[in-house]
Amino acid sequence: MKNDNGKVAKATLWYTISNILLRGVSVFTAPIFTRLLSTSDYGIASNFSSWMGIVLCFTDLSLSTAVIRGKVEFHNDFKSYLSSIQTLGIIWTIICAIFFLIGIDFWSDFMHIDKICIVAMLFYLVVYPSLSYAQIDYRFDYRYKENVAISIINTLGTVICSIGLILFWTDQRYLGRIIGMLIPTMFMGTYFAVRIFRNGKTLLNKEYWKYALKISLPLIPHGLAMIVLGQIDRVMIMKYCGESAAGIYSFGYSYAVLSAVVTNAINDAVQPQMYEMLKNKQEKSMAKMTYKLMVFGILITVLLIGAGPEALKILGTEDYYSAKWIIFPVAVGTFMQYLYQFFGVIEIYCKKTFYMAIGSCGAAVVNFILNMIFIPRYGYVAASYTTLMSYFLLMLFHFVITKIIYNKKIYSFGHIIIISFIAVFMGILLSLIYTANILIRYIVFVFIICIMVFYLRSEIKMILNKFIRKVEDK
Repeated sequence: MKNDNGKVAKATLWYTISNILLRGVSVFTAPIFTRLLSTSDYGIASNFSSWMGIVLCFTDLSLSTAVIRGKVEFHNDFKSYLSSIQTLGIIWTIICAIFFLIGIDFWSDFMHIDKICIVAMLFYLVVYPSLSYAQIDYRFDYRYKENVAISIINTLGTVICSIGLILFWTDQRYLGRIIGMLIPTMFMGTYFAVRIFRNGKTLLNKEYWKYALKISLPLIPHGLAMIVLGQIDRVMIMKYCGESAAGIYSFGYSYAVLSAVVTNAINDAVQPQMYEMLKNKQEKSMAKMTYKLMVFGILITVLLIGAGPEALKILGTEDYYSAKWIIFPVAVGTFMQYLYQFFGVIEIYCKKTFYMAIGSCGAAVVNFILNMIFIPRYGYVAASYTTLMSYFLLMLFHFVITKIIYNKKIYSFGHIIIISFIAVFMGILLSLIYTANILIRYIVFVFIICIMVFYLRSEIKMILNKFIRKVEDK
């Protein structure tokens, strides 16, 4: 058991690192691209990413969740299951691609995306899920080395391809950025698609298809709603405020959601352990673990908000500096999304994904209405606050649903509200002193960090001791 725990801890650590690299490309390379792209080019590339995320909701049928659940249920025949599910996904994506290509002129005008980018996006959407499936398989088998390799290849490949193509298309630099960030995933997705078929040797299995669709179909509106929550604000800013405002907001948003790069990676890494705990009825152990992870999420959020103004100066030019005012609401909103994911694990385990769709769609409608009201009046900064409110309501909804569908108590409502309040309070405090003397601001910032570290001292000490023992053993 001790060795198993060590294996889980090591896999969790390295999976988190690899996922941070994979998801943090946009932030880590921001100093490069903000200097190569104008705010207008940055906004166009961001608009493409937003639309690609929306289209992905329809093309991938949310089959990744069915793959996760199938990994638990069909463990002994998972290769065959995965191969069959991949066939379903590819067939449906090709049908969607044909639909888009027939009306490509309309979609190009409607989405404000060049035709060549639409074609590239459609090919990307055919093969991208295969890369996602492979990572899920590696994650649940604790094969962290493969995930690290994928992250390195994707990170370096995206940067190299994007810079090369930006310098090639000097008159349309946004085109180089868009195509450059697709190419590495296209190659890796194609490789894993072939590999999954070769290992599984199953193209059609009706029982697997029925099982997967029963879980995944309710998640299509959920996935679309989550895209609306995460992306539609930039689309609406581009409509009401212009490309430059969309570029500034996208830059600030990319920094503010850096906390999600860390927290979502941790969430993904501990998911296999959470499913095992639910299966073995270890609710108290699961609650104890996740409460600590929630507080750790506050620590990451506070670090991000406190260092925001200086980070934006380093990552971008003066044209982007006004984005500092969206950091607090977006970062805390992202923290609310992090909390909701712990509840989502319970819903997926209980196969009650329908409730996920209801909550997410409701929050998306709230977000859309608030954006329509406040963006035209107060500009792009308003979108960050509507995002915070929407994620908070989403988190509360899913907490209530888990209380209904799971027959044992796991999380306390009082604890969740207190944790949420602390995150909001600290975010407000740090953002209010953005204009204060930098010395005063960092004294407050460091004081808050010390309090958080003190609370997590036992976990930090345990991690350090494990690291020291590992170094001594070598």
